[in-house]
Amino acid sequence: EIIEKRRAIPLDENEGIYVRDMKTGRVRAVTGSVYMLTSYEELWDKELPPVVEDLLQTDADQSSGIKHSSTAGPRVKSRLVTYRIPHNSAVQIYDYSTKKARVTFGPDLAVLGPHEHFSVLNLSGNTPK
Repeated sequence: EIIEKRRAIPLDENEGIYVRDMKTGRVRAVTGSVYMLTSYEELWDKELPPVVEDLLQTDADQSSGIKHSSTAGPRVKSRLVTYRIPHNSAVQIYDYSTKKARVTFGPDLAVLGPHEHFSVLNLSGNTPK
């Protein structure tokens, strides 16, 4: 009896997925290769706060004030969360498993691990920076 059919997931070097081991409960990120889930693994959905979801969907160029709306549609929650940091910008990422924060300066690509979240700062009024 076939319970579930699984297919290999092709991933580029900047793409990835979150995988949860159902035996141990451990969640990890898999990037940059073709990956086939084992019998005790499942795709894990990474939940983000609504303000972070909005910021990821709307690409804001702070230097010109021009906002570009992403046409890709809603985010696939099991895919690795990435954010292309623009020039002259910084992003703070907090890791809840190690209780440490890291700051990444642009231009760079910020990739969130399974236990990491973006720290959103409101500096001038209501505009998140």
